[in-house]
Amino acid sequence: MSIALLSSYRSKDPKTQNGACIVDGNKKIIGIGYNGLPRGCDDNDPDYWADDDDDLLRSKHTYVVHAEKNAIYNCMAHDLNGATMYMTQFPCNTCAQAIVQVGITNIIYTSRKEHHCNMNQAVEKMFRDAGVEAKSFAECGVADSDFIISLEKLKSLYE
Repeated sequence: MSIALLSSYRSKDPKTQNGACIVDGNKKIIGIGYNGLPRGCDDNDPDYWADDDDDLLRSKHTYVVHAEKNAIYNCMAHDLNGATMYMTQFPCNTCAQAIVQVGITNIIYTSRKEHHCNMNQAVEKMFRDAGVEAKSFAECGVADSDFIISLEKLKSLYE
């Protein structure tokens, strides 16, 4: 999870920085990603980061590639069947589709956007039907949770 959180620091999104890390069955890192623009797009162009969802040309949601998809794209040479993805946020429906399609069977996330209630329910249904286990990082009881909390505090100093 610490790698997912660290990778989120690379995001240029002024509102939300997300990261993801994929590990194989041996816990070997095989993919890392963060939310950002497609290759070749200028991070300094304000049109890419606009927050007007009523205008597709001025909505960051039209342009930004989510951390989960970038992590998948960055490890396409690996077999992802049975892999685990650590992510800083519960995935949206299209990222969930990608997770299921490549064979990832476990996801662990640090936060959820509860105001996305219907989307979260759709993702949970998709995961349940596809056999993907989703867990909150807090439920895992991992030894490095104090380190993760320290990283999140550090990150908030720079936001």
